[in-house]
Amino acid sequence: MKRAMRTLTSLLLVVVLGTLVGVLALNLLPVLLPKPAASAPAPALDPSAAPSVAAATATAMEPLHGQGRLPDAATLKKKLDAAFAKTKGGDFTAEVTDVATGQQLYSRHGSETSAPASNLKILTAVAALKQLGGETTLPTTTMLGPGDSVVLVGGGDVLLGSGTSEPDATVSRAGLGTLATRTAAALFTSGHFAAGSTTELNVVLDDTLFTGATLNPVWDESLMTTSNITAVQPLAMYGARRDSRPTSTRVEDPAMTAATVFRAALQKAVAAESKKAAASSSSSSSSSGPTAAPSSAAASTAADARPPKISIASQVVRGEAGTEARRLAVVHSAPVVDQLAFMGKESDNYVAEAMGRLAAVAAGRPATFGGATDTLRATAAGLGVDVEGLSLADASGLSDRNRISPRQLTGIIRAAATSKDPDLREVSYLLPISGATGTLEHRLTSAATRGEVRAKTGTLTGTATLGGTAVTADGRVLAFAFFGHGFGALDPARAGLDRAATVLVGCGCTT
Repeated sequence: MKRAMRTLTSLLLVVVLGTLVGVLALNLLPVLLPKPAASAPAPALDPSAAPSVAAATATAMEPLHGQGRLPDAATLKKKLDAAFAKTKGGDFTAEVTDVATGQQLYSRHGSETSAPASNLKILTAVAALKQLGGETTLPTTTMLGPGDSVVLVGGGDVLLGSGTSEPDATVSRAGLGTLATRTAAALFTSGHFAAGSTTELNVVLDDTLFTGATLNPVWDESLMTTSNITAVQPLAMYGARRDSRPTSTRVEDPAMTAATVFRAALQKAVAAESKKAAASSSSSSSSSGPTAAPSSAAASTAADARPPKISIASQVVRGEAGTEARRLAVVHSAPVVDQLAFMGKESDNYVAEAMGRLAAVAAGRPATFGGATDTLRATAAGLGVDVEGLSLADASGLSDRNRISPRQLTGIIRAAATSKDPDLREVSYLLPISGATGTLEHRLTSAATRGEVRAKTGTLTGTATLGGTAVTADGRVLAFAFFGHGFGALDPARAGLDRAATVLVGCGCTT
């Protein structure tokens, strides 16, 4: 996931598997190896802690020895058809492709497009990695703006923390408390305020990086009331939640909520800096020599040494930094790839929507819902996937108007896994592991399947989906996409998806 991992991967490519099969082994390395320490600070995107997989080690995917035997398509079809037939109450569409060769091994109406639910996040991750790069970080910046203002500029980090930055975390990697402390220190050393002057600074929120509607008009109101999503803005704490708990409700105005927390922290930080500056000034005065009647020149010098008196206004207003604003301080998010790993593990809709817009910005498109979906569609086409019939309404999969086929999704998965771009190969690290992490922690938990599937789950009313990669009993890596639709109850649908995934893992499907 970091540069050290890529170096190790390159060695495996040469020594063990050969070029193509080595790429496939990237699917396995997150299970077999611990994540390396973070590398040097990554480049920032200019605005113009997770459960360990060690628990799965005992049944984790084995290293590939050669390519393994290719499943016989006829045998696999017989087994998968039987698995899907056991589930009643809805319909399944499906596609299975051999990653090494791209050969289609199974199709059950695989070219039919339908709602992918959160399986769409796979394409969102690919687009974000393609456009932004995995090591890119997202800045949250303060600027000294016109009219005695401190402008808080959102750069797309929606996993900010409210307090001190946490360098080893993904959520709260950048903390608003740390930003406030740095900003206060910069204010007193900026040279902008005359000695002894008194200034009240306004706090201005600049959340203009994203444009257009903040709520998608095709989203059902229930998605907001159930905290599945909220207004999409380029600045938020904890994925727009009230606090760091993953079950906490989302706030209606994430950017203003974060700005209000920042203002309170800045007020405290400025007060602390004022005391330090006053103490320093007093110390300098007392050490200047014996007490004597001050001359006019000495009095002037003493006045010049007095620190400015700075206070913070009680309200936050929205505005823009403007071209003349001067940077005061900045904090940086976790790298994009880590934020995407969080998105995949938690199936976080808010991070997905933010990443869709950031990808649009990087691609030179408007940072709107339409700009994001256009970027996702163009990304799929750029991978060589036939995008006829692919139609998108958002980047998270929340809308039942999204349309993608199992064939298109497996094409995206395979193209990323075999890409020459190491950032795209990172997609293999972002999907939950069966019986071990994220939304698959409590699914596919048998000894036969645990640790053998990396896949994204998806759920909408009447819809359950599962897409990713699986390693067969013969050591072959398969890309698959299974969609279940029209189910009144989703438990049977999920059981059908898991039954089919179990077939893939147990496949010694040779003639």
